[in-house]
Amino acid sequence: MAEQLNLPSLLIALPGLMDPHFVKSVVLLIQHNPDGALGFIVNRPMPNNLRDVVFQSRYQIPNHVPVWMGGPIGSNQGLVIHNQGGDIAATTSSGDLRVSSSEEAVEGLVQHIEHVQAHGLTKGATLLPYRFVIGYCGWGPKQLDMELKSGQWYQKPLDFNLLFNTPWQEIWPRAIMDLGVHPLDIAPNIQSYMN
Repeated sequence: MAEQLNLPSLLIALPGLMDPHFVKSVVLLIQHNPDGALGFIVNRPMPNNLRDVVFQSRYQIPNHVPVWMGGPIGSNQGLVIHNQGGDIAATTSSGDLRVSSSEEAVEGLVQHIEHVQAHGLTKGATLLPYRFVIGYCGWGPKQLDMELKSGQWYQKPLDFNLLFNTPWQEIWPRAIMDLGVHPLDIAPNIQSYMN
């Protein structure tokens, strides 16, 4: 049986991973057990914005708030990933991390945006401690284990700075550089700890 992965954590797509859904992706992994694994890509913006996908009329959502493609599965499901505590209705919580579809999470996202605007911060001047993702990544039993063993992914501990305070274009390059090597120097190998 495969060793349990540390959760939550980040999966960094290594240069040899050629699946178009995952090339140069960073995935927030929140579940890994004998039934499979579940996570969310955190560095793929979608062309639409939050106003396009949240239909509750009571929210006054600015039109520049990004939406992220969490993965190729469940493209009609939206969730908020955040580190703002509270949110007792969160689907998943671990330490300060929350993954939630609760109204409290959406309200927190909108209130944070309103706070940023009220203080005169312009679009792009600050990064949100929230991500609204649509869809997710799923792996069947032992599928992720095999992908790790074949050198398609590298797992690293959850890094809130990388997740929430890094522009999306820089997330994958910084994650790779954090490994201490240049991306072109990485060759697929068998990761013995997964045997």
